[in-house]
Amino acid sequence: MLLRLREWGFREAGRAAAELTELLVRTAVADGGRRVSVHLADQGQQALIVALSHQPAHEAANGTVLPELTRLGAVSCGTDTAEDGRRVWAVLDL
Repeated sequence: MLLRLREWGFREAGRAAAELTELLVRTAVADGGRRVSVHLADQGQQALIVALSHQPAHEAANGTVLPELTRLGAVSCGTDTAEDGRRVWAVLDL
């Protein structure tokens, strides 16, 4: 993920992006599914990182995930559930 951001010209992408991604993936893995998807997009000087658990039965998130994402540098974050699973996302200024 960091390599992709750097390929896109965001040379300073580093620790915050890595830590946010790690927490997003850990949160999705905790749902107990057999797979997790991670998606990355950029717009302007921001990156959107999304982890999808593929486990639709889980609640949106426990109360500690969003404050922790903010503490790690997310300027916006959230979580929701749908038929394809729980999504946890964070937006990072680059």
